[in-house]
Amino acid sequence: MGLRYSSYIESPISTEDGFNSMGSSVNIYQQSSSSYPYHYHMRHREHTTPKFITYGCRCCRTHLSSSSQIMSKDYRGKTGDAYLMSKLVNVIDGNIETRPMITGDYLVCDVLCHWCKSLVGWKYLESERKDQRYKEGKYIMELQTVCRCG
Repeated sequence: MGLRYSSYIESPISTEDGFNSMGSSVNIYQQSSSSYPYHYHMRHREHTTPKFITYGCRCCRTHLSSSSQIMSKDYRGKTGDAYLMSKLVNVIDGNIETRPMITGDYLVCDVLCHWCKSLVGWKYLESERKDQRYKEGKYIMELQTVCRCG
């Protein structure tokens, strides 16, 4: 598919072998003082394990990011709802332009899927307002342009 950064898309917590991606032990199911036996927790672990979602390009399904990179779900893009993401992979930057938005003017560039060149969102490069500088270097991923891959 053209996935360049496969290690980035791994789940932050591996529940299969009890180890995370850094090789250290992970104890998700803390022994509580409850009266439930250990096998009860193991049968119901799918309800306690957080879901990990990989997002990909809607056109070619190249992996772009994961649910662990979502900073906010309260954004709107050109095509509708969008997420503010801390990181996207397998994208290329488009033309740089200044865009007026509700929270001020921003220097942004469109981000395109590196495989099929479809528009998937944009990247904040610079903000005119100090209180909006936290967005610099972050991405907007438009939900209409992506799909869930897992």
